[in-house]
Amino acid sequence: MATGTGLSGLLGMRVATFGHVDCRDTRTSKGQTVWHCFGEAEGVGRTRITFADHDGRDDPETITATQVFDGGRWYAHSSTVVGYGMIPLLVGAGTGSWGVYRFREAGAGQRFR
Repeated sequence: MATGTGLSGLLGMRVATFGHVDCRDTRTSKGQTVWHCFGEAEGVGRTRITFADHDGRDDPETITATQVFDGGRWYAHSSTVVGYGMIPLLVGAGTGSWGVYRFREAGAGQRFR
């Protein structure tokens, strides 16, 4: 497992390559088929991998995925989610949330003075 490599390391994310991949298809209430994939990685154990590519026939040999928050979901680097393309989105969302928090904190402090 490559923990904290490149930009993901600066943001506290973990990247791992999972082997022994096992995917199962499931029907949704709307009649669509989705694939639930599970894989194993050193230090992570067996875990679910979200947004993994699947051709409908053969399970992939390996899947590389990113975990955004410790204990959170693992997101596959696939065409469904453009792997590192989601990092700017997450940074933007985090920055916006922090700004709202600081704004509210400053406003609440003003009322008590």
